[in-house]
Amino acid sequence: MEAPSTSDRTSNEISGGSQVGGNAYQAKHMHFGGRSIGLTVVGLAAVGALAYVAVNAGAGTGQAAAPASQSPTAASTAPSPSPSKSATATTTPPADGKAKAAEPAPSPERAKAIVKAATGSTPYSGKNLYCGGWRGSPSGSNLMASACTQVTGSDVAFGVMLRNVGKSQITVGMTLKYVHGQTLDCPGGGYPAHDIRIDPGTTWYSNLGLCSVGSLKDQINFQALGEALETSDEHASLSLGGAQHSPTATFTTAGVLKCREKDSSVWGSCDTLWPYPPVS
Repeated sequence: MEAPSTSDRTSNEISGGSQVGGNAYQAKHMHFGGRSIGLTVVGLAAVGALAYVAVNAGAGTGQAAAPASQSPTAASTAPSPSPSKSATATTTPPADGKAKAAEPAPSPERAKAIVKAATGSTPYSGKNLYCGGWRGSPSGSNLMASACTQVTGSDVAFGVMLRNVGKSQITVGMTLKYVHGQTLDCPGGGYPAHDIRIDPGTTWYSNLGLCSVGSLKDQINFQALGEALETSDEHASLSLGGAQHSPTATFTTAGVLKCREKDSSVWGSCDTLWPYPPVS
């Protein structure tokens, strides 16, 4: 049989795909000569150029080239990562648009007042209560003191009041005794108190019940003796604050209570001479 002519071959159907020149492929069902074409031909030059660029783009870096389908436009429009919460918190201004000023650190005195509450006590009340005038302890300090006696029948209780006239809390040490012919400890023993914390403008009261003496109707003078000093050292000499005395009192032979006028040998009514609270 003779080989078909060129025109015959172009008019024949190609039923299977074949490689053309090693650079392009033809799909099945390709028809020529006025017949329908069902083959897509990839341009040889375009495929070759893309292959060359892909291979040589990564040759110098050792990295694979990006896929051809990823366009520069898609990469440039990718959303940037949102800032972290911490970064946002540090840059967000206050609601009113004004920066908040830093609060000053409390003074050492104020810090002490915040940490430690004032020492509680019970104010004096009742009848037959007589106290000496307020005096600095020592003179000129922020600590003022007044010693007191309260008489019930023939029983006498001794105490001391401490007032803070400064602008910050103070810590005070105190000791209380009484005088009855001589200086004596309270019946329950010595009455020292340390770390008494007193806020500005307030008064601390010793416990009258802790220094109460019975039956003093013996015509011997008696009075309270208190010593106080602003200090946190329990071994400090409290006598540096100066002695604070309550009014000097005694029972007459008739059992009547009398008090001595200040800086005088004149005796009179305790209620008249030493009204409570002390006026000075």
